[in-house]
Amino acid sequence: MRSQLRNWLAGLGLVALAILLPAIYLNTRVTVTLHADGAARQVRTHASTVGGAVREAGIVLDAEDLVVPPPETALAPGQEIWVKRAFVVRVEADGQVRVTRTQLTSPVAILDAAGVALQPDDEIWADGVRYERDEAWPALAAPQTLVVRRVLSISIADGGQVVQVRSAAATVGEALWEAGLQLHRADLVTPTLDTPLTETLQVSVSRSRPVTLLVDGQTLRIRTHGATVGDLLAEAGLALVGEDYTVPAAAEPVPAGTGEQTVRVVRVRTAQLTESEAIKFDSAYQAMADWEIDTVAQVQAGVAGVKQRRTRVRYEDGQEVSRTVEAEAVILPPAPRIIGYGTKIVIRTVDTPNGPVEYWRAYTMYATSYAAKYLGGSSRTASGMTLTKGIVAIDRRYIPFFTRMYVPGYGFAVAGDIGGGVKGRWIDLGFDDWNYESWHKSVMVYFLTPVPPANQITWIIPSTVP
Repeated sequence: MRSQLRNWLAGLGLVALAILLPAIYLNTRVTVTLHADGAARQVRTHASTVGGAVREAGIVLDAEDLVVPPPETALAPGQEIWVKRAFVVRVEADGQVRVTRTQLTSPVAILDAAGVALQPDDEIWADGVRYERDEAWPALAAPQTLVVRRVLSISIADGGQVVQVRSAAATVGEALWEAGLQLHRADLVTPTLDTPLTETLQVSVSRSRPVTLLVDGQTLRIRTHGATVGDLLAEAGLALVGEDYTVPAAAEPVPAGTGEQTVRVVRVRTAQLTESEAIKFDSAYQAMADWEIDTVAQVQAGVAGVKQRRTRVRYEDGQEVSRTVEAEAVILPPAPRIIGYGTKIVIRTVDTPNGPVEYWRAYTMYATSYAAKYLGGSSRTASGMTLTKGIVAIDRRYIPFFTRMYVPGYGFAVAGDIGGGVKGRWIDLGFDDWNYESWHKSVMVYFLTPVPPANQITWIIPSTVP
């Protein structure tokens, strides 16, 4: 009996231990704050060091990334951990491009760490801006691009004088500008201004001479290397077109001398004008067999077309003398707006004081009333019938004579008259002189069966009620 009790107590202890151990494990975790990749988060960990906590948090580190405190630091509850990613810097030097990852921010320090040796006159360009070596650089971020320009020696021959220049410029043009040489657009530089600098490069500058050019009502003072007037125009970006001519002629030498040398361009030119004109689109109607009658909706939006006209205009000495239309064509035909309308007729019944009334169509109309006494006493209608209650005036464009209708509050009606003001959804209810009632309101009008032939049905009725 005692043995069973001991066994039972032992089993109970194991169960309690199995329950307590996970709880003890969970409660022994510590909480730290991890700052990484622009975000801060709380992390609970069993790690004993800062590095272990970072690994447990799933943070992947590159060799150049920095962890503060250091990864081997013992972890303490409430610890603040920062992961500082390395900066990626593109370094261009000596014709080579390399990409380096670093915690450094100073351009000089980054180049030194990348193994780029600097000479005293070499230039450093950080993110496209020249950087002076004694210039402070923001400590929070490194430049994305560093370019090292080496100082080279070049020879510049200008007007019989030859000078030696040391420069870190990227091109011949930049080197000349740094050397203080002022160039005119027409001056000839060999090699070209965009040529990259190389050691012992020889640069030649051939100066242009001034000429006054009269063209298109303007006086242009330009410089040229050209031997002939035609060369001068080519350098100035001007061309003789058609019957244009110059004084002196294009084949003659550019005027030379000590005074002002002038070349005049007489313009005879034509210009082609292309004008576009919008073409309005039309509206087309399309019967929709599965739409119920009096359903009207746009099926396709209209698109305006484009007509293009080409006109040639002739100018002489800048003055327009003629204008001729050479061609006219539709380059984009208009697409019509398609409006669908229902042709499906559904027979329905409406209960009225006169009993059930069967109808095939119904829509709202504005009802007024009239009698013979308001027409000068004549009871003759346009259809030939005598005006009495039950005869109504309608717009015959939409409702044929002798169409049978039912008007609530009025009763059965037959279309038998017209009126000067009865247009669209307007119905004028006829009365005898003795039973006349004044009507001025909107009312639903029911069109009675039988359904008329399709060619006698106006499928689209104006949507607005007067």
